Amino acid sequence: MSAHQTIDTASEDFITIIAPSMAEVMESFRSQGLAERDYSIVHRAGKHSFTMAGGEALFGGTQMVAATFSRRG
Repeated sequence: MSAHQTIDTASEDFITIIAPSMAEVMESFRSQGLAERDYSIVHRAGKHSFTMAGGEALFGGTQMVAATFSRRG
């Protein structure tokens, strides 16, 4: 993809699950029935630090595992 191409995400729906561990992320994925609703993981999951645009650290500055799932409309 060239630097000038854009990706149309208007027809996609995203859900990001944040938890202390990948096991908890996947348990939430299962309990919400996301596979049955045609969601799939977008990118590899991993530990993240979360900060608001103004600089405020979320989750007390503790790193959390985040995984983003999407489905096409």
